Amino acid sequence: MAGSAKTGEVAALIAEVALGGVFLYAGGLKALDPASFALSIDNYRLLPYPVAAAMAVYLPWLEIVCGLGVLWPKTSRGALAVLLGLCLVFSGAIASAWIRGLDISCGCFGADEANRFSLVLSLARSVSLVVVCGWLFWREGRSLDQR
Repeated sequence: MAGSAKTGEVAALIAEVALGGVFLYAGGLKALDPASFALSIDNYRLLPYPVAAAMAVYLPWLEIVCGLGVLWPKTSRGALAVLLGLCLVFSGAIASAWIRGLDISCGCFGADEANRFSLVLSLARSVSLVVVCGWLFWREGRSLDQR
């Protein structure tokens, strides 16, 4: 039993570091080029361009702050809650674009064409992030209950 608890703690630590790194990297790339990110958001055809432009300035920094927050125990649960919500919204937007047959890049990692994924793969990646965020959030809540 003690071995499996230790394994779970190691897995959670690895997941937290990886998740924080993913959002630091993705947010950093988008923060460097908000104009391209605004166009990526606008390509989804879900929001008026002025809203997309505002989100292109705000969202990367939210991702960066939450990526850092996941790595700090005092803010981890709050950061995970925000990231879980973001990933659910991102998954819905990607699914919507795929269902509507839009031929767009998800914009998840900036405008770099080398990182271009099909929407189906982007959706799978986004849903995987939902699962990881959800698992870590649940785990954090459980550890709070045990204190």
